[in-house]
Amino acid sequence: MMEFEAKSNTGLLKTTGRHRFSKITLAIALALLLVVGISTLIGYNVVYHPYILRIQGTATSIARIQETVHARATHAAQISATLVAQDRATATAVARHQNNYDLITRAFPNINDDLHNPDIYNWDTGSGCTFSNSAYNVAVAEKGFFLPCIAKNTSLNNFVYQVDMKIIRGDAGGLIVRARGDNSQSYIFVVGQDGSYSIYYYSGEDKKAAQTLTDGYNSQIIMGYKQVNTLAVLASGSSLDFYINRKYVTSVIDTTLSSGQIGVLANNYKRSTLVTYSHARIWKL
Repeated sequence: MMEFEAKSNTGLLKTTGRHRFSKITLAIALALLLVVGISTLIGYNVVYHPYILRIQGTATSIARIQETVHARATHAAQISATLVAQDRATATAVARHQNNYDLITRAFPNINDDLHNPDIYNWDTGSGCTFSNSAYNVAVAEKGFFLPCIAKNTSLNNFVYQVDMKIIRGDAGGLIVRARGDNSQSYIFVVGQDGSYSIYYYSGEDKKAAQTLTDGYNSQIIMGYKQVNTLAVLASGSSLDFYINRKYVTSVIDTTLSSGQIGVLANNYKRSTLVTYSHARIWKL
């Protein structure tokens, strides 16, 4: 009986020890689960969630960048299309101006003056305007001034006026159109031996400089001295088209003068200037 009870106590003790071990194991497991859970929660809040937010933010940024790039590309395409349209319009306008000149000057001119001698057109003579060596010569010595030489027996509205010009020395020569009888007003087309050109409205007032309508440089100009450059003006209403060596250069619109006389000039910007002219042609429109 004693042995049985002893065995029974031993078994009881073993059973109790196992129960305690199971509780400890369960506690440890629960603690581990808690640690894992807390770690997972911390990992989510500290690592994963911010990562997701960064991804979402990056995706949003990428989408915005793509929208910006697309908008800029669209704007660039619109600008490009506008520039192409403008270039085409400019090319069309240049072609129209050139075609007008070509068609008009194919015909025989209404006035055909070689400018070898004084004639019925009553070109100015004296004071720097002279005929010599089968050409019309215009000379100006005073710095900062131009000298006009006018065909006084001309009065034209719409026309093409063309002359061959040769700068012997100095700065520039050119054409005068729609000049008033007393030379108080006119349009002036000045071409320099340096490749420059200028178009002015001259009011004739002593204290006012000529008003520049447009100017620039043009590769059509044959630069240097004793070079022949053919200058022309097509005047039609308020539109004035300008040509150098039979190529269109530019246009201006001005309503101040609608008719007047023609002429040529010498322009002294900085140096005493001598210019000779020949082959004046006029086609009336």
